[in-house]
Amino acid sequence: MQGNKYIEITTARLLLRTLTESDAAIVRRIGEGEYETDEAALEWIRWVNSKTEPGKPRVMFYIWLTQTGQCIGRVYFHSKPELDGEVEIGYGITEEYRNQGYVTEAATAAVQFAFEQAGQMVLSAIIMSENISSRRVIEKLGFSYEGVRMVWDNGEKCEFDYFKLYNS
Repeated sequence: MQGNKYIEITTARLLLRTLTESDAAIVRRIGEGEYETDEAALEWIRWVNSKTEPGKPRVMFYIWLTQTGQCIGRVYFHSKPELDGEVEIGYGITEEYRNQGYVTEAATAAVQFAFEQAGQMVLSAIIMSENISSRRVIEKLGFSYEGVRMVWDNGEKCEFDYFKLYNS
């Protein structure tokens, strides 16, 4: 995948789309305090949209409910240096929309995109062992447990459960 372009994916209940510069306020709201100003969120959007390199994809989809148009979270995949450059999938959803199948629906679409459009042969996931909900999502997607990996998180090395899914 060369460069980041605008991408939309529609599922039964969701619209997944990449960010545009007009999404700064949404990024700020979904980011739960990550960005103090819309300008900081805009700079992050610009950084994400410029970051794709050959062999190191970075696609950030934000998740909208198709019925209401409300943005409820994000799902992404990117090359992760802490995993020796493996492509990791990750996601997050606002608290009020958890445990309703939205993350699984969005992540399923993102995995399909990663394999069919972005040419990935394998995806990885790392999950803190106490995050049972996230583990359920990964298992529903067909990822297999590969053991434990030590990965830097917020300035300290932490133990994560490590999963992989192969494009078959």
